[in-house]
Amino acid sequence: MLKISDRQMTFPVRAVCGGIVAMFLAFGVGRFAYSPLLPLMQEQAGLAVDMAGYLASAMYFGYLFGSVAVTKTLAKVGALPTLCFGLTVLVLGSWAMSFGGSFEAWALVMFGIGFSSAATFLATLSIVLGVFLEYGAGWLTAILYSGIGLAIVVIGFAVPEIAVASGWQGGWGFVALTAAVAGIVCLLLLAPISRSVRGPASTRALTGIYGAERAIILLLVAYALYGFANTIGSTFLVSMLAQFSGLQDRAYMGWVLVGMMVIPSCIIWPLVAARAGEIRTTSFLLVLLALANIVVVTWQNRVGVLVAVGIFGSSFLAIPGLVLGMLGKLAGNRKDQVTGIATIIFGASMVIGPSVGGYIAKLTDSFDWSLMMAGGLLLLSSFIMILAEQANRSEAVQFCVLDEKTESPLSR
Repeated sequence: MLKISDRQMTFPVRAVCGGIVAMFLAFGVGRFAYSPLLPLMQEQAGLAVDMAGYLASAMYFGYLFGSVAVTKTLAKVGALPTLCFGLTVLVLGSWAMSFGGSFEAWALVMFGIGFSSAATFLATLSIVLGVFLEYGAGWLTAILYSGIGLAIVVIGFAVPEIAVASGWQGGWGFVALTAAVAGIVCLLLLAPISRSVRGPASTRALTGIYGAERAIILLLVAYALYGFANTIGSTFLVSMLAQFSGLQDRAYMGWVLVGMMVIPSCIIWPLVAARAGEIRTTSFLLVLLALANIVVVTWQNRVGVLVAVGIFGSSFLAIPGLVLGMLGKLAGNRKDQVTGIATIIFGASMVIGPSVGGYIAKLTDSFDWSLMMAGGLLLLSSFIMILAEQANRSEAVQFCVLDEKTESPLSR
């Protein structure tokens, strides 16, 4: 029987808090800060619509490139130096955006911000996921995503108000200051953990589950479909608020609503997963997310879109945390490599998804077909999740049978 160490018996408060702050930075600041600042840059800096899209693409390419680079170098460089690098680039990049400059300079900075987002995320995951698995609760990873919701709310409310007095440049200055303060807090919380993290423990959760390759592959496929479809939804779902009268000037509040829904959802759903199982809970959330896309197409008024945004915000960010927690548990000692591959897949989905969705919307002169396609892919992803659970169960049974056959009489 496996013995549980004292460390496993203590709830990993520092790892959870540090991870939440890191996610606040990596995604809430590193990627979603651009959303409320974009209209201000278009109005005050004369940024054209197509140029705005290119800047977003530069950030996504930076995230994708960073995912590949960090996955290859993390084991050699180390998690803490990678985290310090990511946080430094994030602060400096946000600060650099507060200065006027050419489009080419902005694109380069946005690429760097995307890169820093990937570096911060993967380094944090490397530090805290092992702690969560040793504690026996990979689902704690999903709680970290509440930090993204917190950042969406804080920046979504603060930036428009600050911009009234100091313009879009003051908005980016606020983002940089926020990133600097939160970055210090993040390092104070996670640095001691990174220094004390032990090598692979003797627990089965950390050495991997025998024969779990098929379940890992299915989870990666489901995660790829989720990333592609979710990026379409996050790009167009909230944007549709601006089409309805009375909401044009406050369309950004739809994104704030998403952030407000994210915070409790990333706490409640992991607790549900702890009882019902991570895969079953994730499969249900994917169905909910598909429902959000269907609602916005079939219930086309302000109430319908607000309902869809509420469903979207209450489900979409709990999913990646649960998936990455499951992948880490199945991969064991290969968790950094497997979660890195998952991050690369998600980065590629972010680049491809909006382009395909936008192209379909342009051809059909409507968001409807793009959102319906996203809904269908989410349902397919949910089905593949169920297949992954079945594969995991069958391989666990094979593992037990093999254990019985190979068990030595001396070990009984």
